[in-house]
Amino acid sequence: MAENTNKPAHGEAHDPEVNPGVSHETRDVNVFQISAFGIGLLLSCIVVVFLMWAMFDFLFHREDEKNRGNPAAAMMNERPKLPPEPRLQAEPRIELKDLRADEDAILSSYGWIDPNKGIVRIPINQAIDIVAQKGLPSKPSPAGLDNDGYRMIPEDSSSGRTLEKISQ
Repeated sequence: MAENTNKPAHGEAHDPEVNPGVSHETRDVNVFQISAFGIGLLLSCIVVVFLMWAMFDFLFHREDEKNRGNPAAAMMNERPKLPPEPRLQAEPRIELKDLRADEDAILSSYGWIDPNKGIVRIPINQAIDIVAQKGLPSKPSPAGLDNDGYRMIPEDSSSGRTLEKISQ
């Protein structure tokens, strides 16, 4: 039970703003013990870090001593052996850059595709302009000839049960 620290002394008048039944516990928190625990925890963490560093250093040197070999023997193989096929790309960014440069050169230049048949390639921008001027060739479908130039396709709203006429 908490001690009442606000008790009026004998003979003193009771102050109406002071509640004699309410007080705080002075023995709950020991600042010295909490500070000592925090400092001890910090010091133990520092000690553990240095011990781990020393252990890793010891294990590294022990393993280094155990595996000490003849470095000249390791250098006898002058060329490294390549892994079996298929191999990964050695320089993927450079290879992609070269591939794009080759493709751009093909798309923006003239050249023969088949000289025997007389088939050539033209730059893609020029090909787009020619197609835009002439238009794409079209061939009327046989279904359109039967329906006065319209073709019948299923309507989406009827789940394909009825057909809609669309001009060609």
